[in-house]
Amino acid sequence: MHRPLPPLALLLASLLSFPVLAHDLWLEAEKGALVLYQGHRHSAHAGSDQEPYDPAIFQGARCGSTLVQPLSRSYPLRFAGDCPRLQLSLSSGYWTKTPWETRNTPKTGVSGVLKSWRSEERLTRLGRWDKQLAQPLGEGLEVLPASDPFSLKPGEKLLVRVFDGGKPAADVAVAYGDSTRGSTGPDGSINLRLRHWGVQLISASRETPLDDGKADRLVRSATLQFDLPQGAAQ
Repeated sequence: MHRPLPPLALLLASLLSFPVLAHDLWLEAEKGALVLYQGHRHSAHAGSDQEPYDPAIFQGARCGSTLVQPLSRSYPLRFAGDCPRLQLSLSSGYWTKTPWETRNTPKTGVSGVLKSWRSEERLTRLGRWDKQLAQPLGEGLEVLPASDPFSLKPGEKLLVRVFDGGKPAADVAVAYGDSTRGSTGPDGSINLRLRHWGVQLISASRETPLDDGKADRLVRSATLQFDLPQGAAQ
């Protein structure tokens, strides 16, 4: 199911629902490992191709249902490269927006606060396909394909589903190709037309109230990554 957003809702969703997605996070295969990068290599947003991050953003990782650790704790984070579904849990912490700047800090003691939030991100990279990979691991927000994405090519549609706590999540804005493409239907699904070869990044985000005194909202995002080498499906 696909529930298109009207133009104004699309604009609001892109401005408000994705405040922590100014930089993409993705995993890149290098010398038998999967390396976590951040930047604008796979988007049209202004900014550096690659931007450093604090390795302390790492909160946990799973290869399927098995807990795994990075190969090292230094930047950039590296993980074993033979995992069919590697899922990373990350957090860049608290953010506070004022009329003058946006700071990576709690709102406590900050003047002129317009908005504050805590950011939590989940990145799921599929390395190959198995029908079991369409099922959620059951923790937090997840974006997963309903069928084999590696069999597709640009111009074809992929049905993806958004889950929260293992259950379908309705009315969640989904972004692909630098813009919000719509929101999920009652069964948590949305159809997206793939636009290009290479790295595919499909993201969803949810905001909920937060009453810890450090921020007003909790912003959880989830990104699905899979790669389509040019000509692979031809």
